[in-house]
Amino acid sequence: MDAIINWLSGLSGIAVYGVVAALVFAEDALFVGFVIPGETAVVLGGVLAGQDRLSVYWLALVAALAAVAGDSVGYAVGRRIGPGVLGAGPLRRRRERVERAREMVRR
Repeated sequence: MDAIINWLSGLSGIAVYGVVAALVFAEDALFVGFVIPGETAVVLGGVLAGQDRLSVYWLALVAALAAVAGDSVGYAVGRRIGPGVLGAGPLRRRRERVERAREMVRR
């Protein structure tokens, strides 16, 4: 963790905001959160804000906008290719369970 903080602290403020925004966006839109959670990036940005290298207010704004944009893109992607994914591979064999889950979500 120290290596990541040192790497981030070596970047300019704008670059750190960009890294945090990219990780938060990727977590929400592309499910990269399994590898590197966006929350961790925001916390690391908060550490740098605590060291007066970033503005905590700008960091919060950047993280919130990236999360909203990522959620919107993730929703659009899921809406477009989601039905195809639910009917493919291992989920095809569990069609009854998938349909019960979809019905529960609809209710």
